[in-house]
Amino acid sequence: MQDHVIDACRWHVEAEAPEYRARALEHFRDRYTVLLDFLRTEGLLRDPLFGQRVDNWSAFTIRASDLTDEGLELFRICHGRWDVAFGQARTQRHLTAWKRRLAELRAVGA
Repeated sequence: MQDHVIDACRWHVEAEAPEYRARALEHFRDRYTVLLDFLRTEGLLRDPLFGQRVDNWSAFTIRASDLTDEGLELFRICHGRWDVAFGQARTQRHLTAWKRRLAELRAVGA
């Protein structure tokens, strides 16, 4: 499989008007911090240290090669529908669908 970028912070930030870019960056950082912790805990990152300490969120990307096969499948299922409301990014609430789909994937694979 060819490696590719799944998501990049700059895509989200540059899509906003200049006056909203700082807010978009903060929102991206908050939601990905929670998501990366979930992926790490569930063993879905190839390198458990990936994303643990990001010094430059503006340059952050997540690639197919950063995920295990199971993690990549979960992204295919969930990422396109993942729409976290502003102000809700720091909570685990927005990961409910990710957790449910992961349980389904693991039940099928068991």
